[in-house]
Amino acid sequence: MCRLTGFFLLVVLLFSCSRNHDSGSSPYSAEDLDFNSLIQNYLSTGFSSGITDVEVTEDEVRITGRYGGQGSFHVAEIPPFMDLLRLEEPLTSVSESSPAMIVQPDGDGTRFTVTLDRMLVLEGGLSYDRLLSKWAVFETGEDGPRLVSAAHYADEVPLKRHLSPVPLKNKKGVGGITNNAFVSDFEDLDLGSATMNMFVTGFAYLSPLPGTIAYEYGGRTYYFDENYLKTNLDAVLLKAGERDMAVAAILLVQPASVSADPALGDLLMNDGCNGGTLTLPDMTSAEAVNCFAAIVSFLVDRYTREDGKYGRIAQWIVMNEVDIASSWANIGPRPELVFTDYYIKILRLVNNILRQYDDTAETFVSMSHSWTGLSGDYPALSMLNTINRMGKMEGDYRWALAYHSYAGDLLNPRCWECPWSTFAMDTYYVTFKNLEVLDKWIFMSENMYQGKYRRSVWLSEAGVNSRSYSEEDLEEQAAGWAYAWKKIKALDGIDAIQWHNWFDNEGDGGGALLGLRKYNDDTYGGEAKPVWYLYQASGTANEDQAFSPYLDVIGIPDWNIIRPVE
Repeated sequence: MCRLTGFFLLVVLLFSCSRNHDSGSSPYSAEDLDFNSLIQNYLSTGFSSGITDVEVTEDEVRITGRYGGQGSFHVAEIPPFMDLLRLEEPLTSVSESSPAMIVQPDGDGTRFTVTLDRMLVLEGGLSYDRLLSKWAVFETGEDGPRLVSAAHYADEVPLKRHLSPVPLKNKKGVGGITNNAFVSDFEDLDLGSATMNMFVTGFAYLSPLPGTIAYEYGGRTYYFDENYLKTNLDAVLLKAGERDMAVAAILLVQPASVSADPALGDLLMNDGCNGGTLTLPDMTSAEAVNCFAAIVSFLVDRYTREDGKYGRIAQWIVMNEVDIASSWANIGPRPELVFTDYYIKILRLVNNILRQYDDTAETFVSMSHSWTGLSGDYPALSMLNTINRMGKMEGDYRWALAYHSYAGDLLNPRCWECPWSTFAMDTYYVTFKNLEVLDKWIFMSENMYQGKYRRSVWLSEAGVNSRSYSEEDLEEQAAGWAYAWKKIKALDGIDAIQWHNWFDNEGDGGGALLGLRKYNDDTYGGEAKPVWYLYQASGTANEDQAFSPYLDVIGIPDWNIIRPVE
């Protein structure tokens, strides 16, 4: 637990909870189980006070709210590297130079406004941006400080740029774009969107090296490999931009052992990480949070320029399949609410930085095809409900959903047969077979932004396998796509699909051949599969003719395949 005595108002939350858990065979620590209970209580508590607005300007933060009770009241600042429900050392001021934040009556005697400097210099010289903080009201009575409001993030942030949105010209996209000899596919397939993997620990450094770009943030200087950026990111983004494609960056953090700069990797890797391919950035220290915020700020700054000098990133996906945390977001075994709360901090950090540069973009949550079932560690629906509920409590924001609607059996191209995908809202998986469930969920008012604006849904990693390169297997892959496309095309709640993978790739595991093209190697040379040509015809005047042969493969008389959800 990071302590910043003399700088932040730290308070003790006095929720009633048992400290005598018998974890038995539980993989979770007693501390995390206690924290999970605190989060459960927090989500179900009706508070007597509240913060109604947090406005961030270029120089100040203005917190407005209401309070009710008999004690004295204080506003607590909670930066990302602290936990609201586990604050320590109750203090009476934010810093030695500012007055105690005792709420004073304003007009009707129950409302308050507190104004603070936006930037705060922490011990060690970090210049902390309060844009990233959330705020809560505490009442101090005879028994000490007590939380009397939900926390609240910034509602209004200053906009540095005025960008037009990048509209989706159609629903077809491709995932994991790279700069290669087949970028003509962008035009040949008439793609409207794409995703790009950004392994941020592959090009960021704590110390200067030849060929790096210096970037100052929060009183520290970080460095970025310019050649890597130009060759691997800028070049393909510019080509996508020439074709008016909306591109989403997938922000990814690798363990220290495979980071370009082991020192930066070590700083960003949470101490609990015990394996997996990817981790989440460490959110437990001010230095680590500053480092990750600097990387996000640098990338958003570079790829949301009004002149588009380096290419445009229109959307931002935060990590990969976080419901399969042990593989793709490893911070060690954590109870679901503890893990989700940790992930929300990262979402909020990215969202608030992004909103300064591009208020048309969205921050995407990444989930596998799990819904109420398990692909890995947590059910996606349960996590989404927590993200949604926490957002409503702490100030709603424009998060969106990057969903991976693979079949339950990744290797089976006959996605219409998936036995784990039903047309009930509590289905085990949501796949191409039952996208109607996701479509219904996204239109429910309780899941909308501010209760009335539908959140975007990108099927940001999804495709159909070919078991081999035999004619029959390639035909079944194409049939699987025909079935999937007819669903995607008909459902207004599904904005786009970014087909995974562009090429067959050994990294997909299990012998899966998910590519629109064969292996891009000396043997196959990236040869287009039959599904490539069907993808090309999708959404064109040739669609019906191209799709017609696959009705018999699927065993249906027509494309009237949209089903009602129970």
